[in-house]
Amino acid sequence: MPELCLGCMREGNGSDICPYCGFNRNTPQEAPFLPLGTVLQENYVVGKKLKNNAEGANYIGYDLKTKGTVVIHEFLPAGLCGRAKGKKTLVTREGMESIFQKLNLEFLDYYRTVARLRELSAIAPIFDIFSEYGTSYTVEEFFESIPFAEYITRSGGSVDWNTARSMFMPLLSNLIEIHNAGILHLGIAPDNLVVTSAGKLKLCGFAINDIRRINPDFNAELYDGASAPEQYKIGASLTPATDVYGFTASLFYALVGKLPESANRRKPDGKLQIPTAVFKKLPQHIVTAIADGLQVRPENRTSSFEKLRTQLSAAPTVNAIRAEANRNAVQSAVQQQQDTVKRKSNIPGFAWVLLSCLSCLLILTVAGIIYLSSNPLSDLVEEESSETEESSEVSVSDDEIVIPNLIGENYNDLIAKQTDDSDYQILLSTESVFSDDYDEGLIIAQSPEANITAEKGAYIVVTISKGSTNRTLPSVSGSSIEDAVSALNDEGFIVNVTYTYNDTVEAGTVIGYDQYTAGDTAPYGSKITLKVSLGAETE
Repeated sequence: MPELCLGCMREGNGSDICPYCGFNRNTPQEAPFLPLGTVLQENYVVGKKLKNNAEGANYIGYDLKTKGTVVIHEFLPAGLCGRAKGKKTLVTREGMESIFQKLNLEFLDYYRTVARLRELSAIAPIFDIFSEYGTSYTVEEFFESIPFAEYITRSGGSVDWNTARSMFMPLLSNLIEIHNAGILHLGIAPDNLVVTSAGKLKLCGFAINDIRRINPDFNAELYDGASAPEQYKIGASLTPATDVYGFTASLFYALVGKLPESANRRKPDGKLQIPTAVFKKLPQHIVTAIADGLQVRPENRTSSFEKLRTQLSAAPTVNAIRAEANRNAVQSAVQQQQDTVKRKSNIPGFAWVLLSCLSCLLILTVAGIIYLSSNPLSDLVEEESSETEESSEVSVSDDEIVIPNLIGENYNDLIAKQTDDSDYQILLSTESVFSDDYDEGLIIAQSPEANITAEKGAYIVVTISKGSTNRTLPSVSGSSIEDAVSALNDEGFIVNVTYTYNDTVEAGTVIGYDQYTAGDTAPYGSKITLKVSLGAETE
C-alpha cells in the first residue's frame, strides 16, 4: 500500500504535513471514532472523520482493491454506545443493548434499499454494506463538492428561480424515485445538500427514520427551519409530505437566503413570511408551490413530490390562456377572410377592393378589442366609462379572482378570517416600515397590486406598518416597574431604570421619567429612563 495521507487519501511525500490538504499524520482520531488507519473487511482504510451526526460518522477512506477514495459511513448512534480511545470495537451502553440492536438492523435494511438506487444521479452510490467491530458500515462514492450553504453565499446570498430550477428539479425527480422505493429521507436541508464541481445538487445525510424525530431514548437529528412540525412530536406519523416540507424549505433558502422560521415555533395559522422583493421576482405558481409545501399541518401540505413537481413545472396562467384565445380569434378572422376570397375570386375589381377593406377593418376591430381586453391601458378605458355608468364589474371565470385592495386593512383581522379555501391567501413580508399615515398593524403595501385578475387561491404578500416613528410616552407615574416597562416596550422603547429616594412615593413605584414627561414624543427605539422610588430616606 502506498504511503497515504489519511486526511485526503493522496500519496504523501514522507513529511508529517500533507502538501495537499495540510493534515498532520500524527494527529490522533479522538474517541469514540475509529482510530486512523483501521482496516475494515481487510480492504477499506479508515481516514479522518469528515462529519458526524445523531446516526453515525463519515470517514474518508481508501479502497485497496480499486485504489480509489471512498466515504465510509459508520453506525454510531449518539447516546447509545461508545468506544475507548485507540480501540476498534464499539461498546453498547448498559441497558441500551436491545435498542441498539433494533436500530442496527434498521440501519442495514434501510441502506440495502438505498443501495438499489445507485443509478440515481442526485445521491452517492453505495458500493458495500457490512457489519464489523460491533456495528455496521456502508461504503459510498467519494466526490469533490462544496456545502450548499457555501454555494449560496458565493452566489451573493441567494439565487434566482431559473438557477434554482436547474439545480432542484433533477433532485426532485430523483426524490420521486426514492419515495417510490419506500424510502423517506426526513433530513432534506441545506446541511445535507452539496454542489459538485459540475454544478449539480446532490443529497447526502441519509439516516434511519427513528433518528429524524423526537424520541425519549436517544438524541434526534432535526434541522431548525427545515424539519417539519410533525418531527417535533413524539409518535407523530412521518410521511412523504414530511420530506416535501424539507425540500421546499431548502428551495426557500436558495431563493431567499435563509430558512423559514423553525417549524416548532411557527404560529398555528402557519403563515409564511417572504421578502417582498423576492416575491415580486417569482412566478405566482412558484410562490403557491412554496407556500403549499411549507404548510404547518401535514393534511394541508402538498402530499407528494409528484404533486410538487407539477406545481413547480407548469402552472398555466390566466394570461397564457388569454393569449392563446387571442391568437385563435385572430387566426379565425384571417381564415374567414381567406375563405371569402376563395369563394368570391370572380367578383369585379372595385368590389374586390371594397371587400378587402372591409375584411381588414374586421381584423383590426377584433385585434383592437383583444388588445384593450389584455393591455394594461384597458384599465384607463374602464375608469372613463365608469363615470357614465352606475356600475362596472370585471368579468372573471370561476377559477379566477380579482385581487382585492388590502391597503389600510388590519393584518391580524384579515388573518383571523382566512380559511384554507379562501379565494386568496396572505403571506407576511419580512419587512415592515414606519408610517405616519398608517397605524401599527395596518397593511401599507401589497403584491400583486389590487384589481388585477389572478388564479383563485393566489398568494398576496403584504407589508405592515410599524406605526409612526415618533411615539407618545404614556403616563407611568404611580405604576409598578413591570407595568411601566411593559407599556413602554409596547411602544417600541428601550427602558432603563434608576432608583432614588422619595418621601411621597412608595418604594418600588415609578415616580416618572428622568428626561421626559408623559405626553412627550420620542423616536421608536429610544432609550427611556424611568425614576423609581426607594421610599423615604432613613437616617
